[in-house]
Amino acid sequence: MKKVFYNLSQIIELSDNDSEFIKLMVATFITEMSSDLDALTVAVLKEDRANVHGYAQKMKPSLELFGLKGHHMALKLESSGESQEKKDIQEDFMYLHQELEETLIQLKRDF
Repeated sequence: MKKVFYNLSQIIELSDNDSEFIKLMVATFITEMSSDLDALTVAVLKEDRANVHGYAQKMKPSLELFGLKGHHMALKLESSGESQEKKDIQEDFMYLHQELEETLIQLKRDF
C-alpha cells in the first residue's frame, strides 16, 4: 500500500464534513498547487530569490491545510528567498516537489 501524503482532517472539520465543499477544496488545491509548483520550479532554477520567497509564501497555508510535511520545506524556502545569504535550497525544494507531485496524483485518483 502506498503512503498517503495528504490529510483532510482540517478541511473536514472546517466544512463540517460537507462533501461538496471538500471536493471543491481538493479541486482548487490541485489547480492552484500545480500552477504554483511550476512557477516555484522556474524560480528555483533561475535562482530568483524574490519569486522563490513569494511562491513558497503563497503555497505554505494550503500545504499546511492539507497536512503536508512539505509545509516546513516551504517555510525554509520562503526564508531562504528573503535572505541575502547564499543557501543551497535544492534539497528542500526537491522534498517539497516530490511530496507535492505524489499528493496531486493521489488527490486526482481519490477525487
